[in-house]
Amino acid sequence: MDESSSMYSDSPQGLYKEDCCKGVESFINFALSNPKNISGSGIKCLCVKCENKKLHQSDVMIMHF
Repeated sequence: MDESSSMYSDSPQGLYKEDCCKGVESFINFALSNPKNISGSGIKCLCVKCENKKLHQSDVMIMHF
């Protein structure tokens, strides 16, 4: 394993922060491109704590990850 990949490894499943951030950004972009997914106070946050129930603005969702 090279040094660059080991510094991003943060879980036993081998997930990488970089991949996670890209996935979150992709989700946010998809949700915002579909008006039916947007409520007055944001979109449903997909973090474990919010359980896809709480509505947040995209910048708050990014901070949750």
